[in-house]
Amino acid sequence: MFKKIFGGLLGRGEQAADSLPSRLQAVAVVDEDVAAQAPPFSLPQTLGFVSHQPIQDQSQRIVAYEFAVKDSVALARPAASRRSFDQLLFNTLKNMNIFRLLAFRRAFIHVSLASLDDLLQQELPVASAIYLLELQDGEQLADTVMPQLDALRAAGLRFAVEPARYGTAPAALALYQRVDYMVLDFAAPNTRALFPLLEQLPQRYPQMRWLARNINTAEELALCRHSPNSERFALFHGSYLSVAQNRVSQKEGASQGRVLEIMRLLRANAPAAEIEAQFKLDSLLLFKLLRFVNSPVNGLSRKIQTIDEGLMLLGRSALFKWLSLLLFTSDGDGGATLSLLEKSLIRAHFMEELGIIRGNKLEAEHLFLTGMFSLLGDLLNLTLAEALEPLDLPFMISDALLQQKGLFAAPLQLAQACEQDDGEGITSLAAQMDVDLDQVSSVYMEAVVWAQEVLSESEVQSNVEGV
Repeated sequence: MFKKIFGGLLGRGEQAADSLPSRLQAVAVVDEDVAAQAPPFSLPQTLGFVSHQPIQDQSQRIVAYEFAVKDSVALARPAASRRSFDQLLFNTLKNMNIFRLLAFRRAFIHVSLASLDDLLQQELPVASAIYLLELQDGEQLADTVMPQLDALRAAGLRFAVEPARYGTAPAALALYQRVDYMVLDFAAPNTRALFPLLEQLPQRYPQMRWLARNINTAEELALCRHSPNSERFALFHGSYLSVAQNRVSQKEGASQGRVLEIMRLLRANAPAAEIEAQFKLDSLLLFKLLRFVNSPVNGLSRKIQTIDEGLMLLGRSALFKWLSLLLFTSDGDGGATLSLLEKSLIRAHFMEELGIIRGNKLEAEHLFLTGMFSLLGDLLNLTLAEALEPLDLPFMISDALLQQKGLFAAPLQLAQACEQDDGEGITSLAAQMDVDLDQVSSVYMEAVVWAQEVLSESEVQSNVEGV
């Protein structure tokens, strides 16, 4: 597929223009006869787990999340039911406390054009929400859509569309003039439509920015970064981004090695003076640790100033927990590393909360460490076994991380299923752990928000103002 797309970008994809979707006539009005013949659509009481996938900027920092419900039955519903379904999505997002997340990140929310009249009443922060306007088969572009969009844009709302689904007919071009982002989906079946879109639309809409979705290979990422008009790609989403990390330099590796040595000393119950001596070799590490520990998230009654105080007020286990964050920030807070940190924090807190639900505090603490260290191999460019070796972790943690076995394996697999939007895996693992889908969704969102709060209050954060 990469070769075909790249050929089109180099001017060899003209023939693909004829295969552009002619469904442009499809956007907000459903044929009344089709709707009348459609079977009644029954809305679920809840949406269960709502997918929320991270989106990175050009520096590989996570700046936004994409919210969508992948339900083939729901997507085929008539316009009236689609509007009700969208409202149910908004209600679910509010129950998931999306408002807290929008203080730190932007959100791309999938909605139908049938719901345009309902967007203002959702009262989401206009600067933080971008509405991705979805297209359904059998719809037509209504005359009322453009005035609706004009009024909503005047109120500050922002929009995105996937042009490969709309094409380049006059009605679609009028729509593109009213959106802020175009979405290029590498997983879409109509990839031949990408050729002329990448060549024509940037020239016609020079202010437009692109979101590249479902980047799953190095070739697809290279296409976005090195093709003509590559500067238009402002945002990126996909499984490949989680492994597209930069090599750790020798200096950075040395800093991380010192953190690992301090953590080893803590596990070995070494004297406080020995631990403090390691920090004296790198005062920046001590500064970063105190910044994390004194974050308001911890709710300490007074600030900790020294390692002795940290050991006394927090205890060795909690200090070990916060040192694990330093492993991800000892390289100068690079974008790729911060994305790994955010992902690790989300896993760690999500798994910790699952342990709290079980009612076992020690188990919850060990689950936090399991999630936190699950990406340590990616960070250090080592196998996970090599990365974990100096830490001498409890057997239950290492068994889950290295063998995918034991008591902590299912919570880790559930966290990974949530990241990958694996609906079947989420349903199966939640049932295995006796947790309902609504609870999984709310706990996972709580973990996402908690990670933003930790990063923000610790002055380790991404700049989302440009989104």
